[in-house]
Amino acid sequence: MADKVKYSVIIPVYNAEKTLRRCIDSLLAERYPDAEIILINDGSRDSSGVICREYVARENCIHYIEKENGGVSTARNAGLDAASGEYVLFVDSDDYVVQGFFSIIDSVRAETPADLIQFSKQIDDGKQIRTYRRQPICVSGREALMPVIIDAICQKTINGPWAKLYRRELIEKHALRFPLGASVAEDRVFNIVYSFFIQSYAVSYKPVYVLNTENEQSLTRGRHSDLSQQFQIARTHFFDALSKAELSEGEKELYRRAYHFGDCRSIYHDAKLLHLDRVGWLQRQKRLGQICDNINRRHMKYPNTRYCTLLTLPVRLRMTCVIDAIAWMLVH
Repeated sequence: MADKVKYSVIIPVYNAEKTLRRCIDSLLAERYPDAEIILINDGSRDSSGVICREYVARENCIHYIEKENGGVSTARNAGLDAASGEYVLFVDSDDYVVQGFFSIIDSVRAETPADLIQFSKQIDDGKQIRTYRRQPICVSGREALMPVIIDAICQKTINGPWAKLYRRELIEKHALRFPLGASVAEDRVFNIVYSFFIQSYAVSYKPVYVLNTENEQSLTRGRHSDLSQQFQIARTHFFDALSKAELSEGEKELYRRAYHFGDCRSIYHDAKLLHLDRVGWLQRQKRLGQICDNINRRHMKYPNTRYCTLLTLPVRLRMTCVIDAIAWMLVH
């Protein structure tokens, strides 16, 4: 491994014996000299630890951390504590990267050396691999940056930490870490808080990451029975960070409205779960009505865009049948 590390790749590992080798091998395939791979075993109960130690024994670029189970936030934070690269990347142990991963990132970074670079992705459902290319974007300066970031928050394209390139200098300068106690929306909060401090943002049409959707019970994708509590932990972390950030009041208000929109939009996720759990129609309507009432009691303001208006209108008017129908389409 080179003396100076360019990329630190952080991989949280939990019961990933079936996919871990594929993940690590995809990163090692290029034999890129200026990267380190940090494996954090978050208390796995399968042979994941054995696999990690096997790779550490033969690959100088791989570092291994073994810890008690504490959730994905603690695993990623342990990786950030150990990272030494100029840039940080996150990869989930279920997933893998495309051939030439680091070279593609090098080429994009040379063209658009932004503080946050987001790449396109592929999705592997076990039957086929589909490519989803994002519309290229490159903006700099807070005035040009803000509407793009706010739109990314509302469209949920900024949520996951994978397929993104971060400057470690910014992460360490502002002591950024994933919120503890949260295993839902923790990555969204990390990305939004990171965006407080950037001066440039780029989106590339080039895919570098393959999202594997076969295993929905992994460390980062499992179903949670305490969603409301998890969302509240993440929400508290976000608003605490926002209150301390050196942003203009105008910027803070835009962030508040975008986050509020996310809170409102979560009702569609709740409605989708009600369908998946085969809850009866009357019970669904009752539950959705309660959620609408809870949201509307908070008198939240949302970004003034057509997209946000269309999605919040059924909630504000308590149109539970419309919300239910949209959720049904998402499920089917």
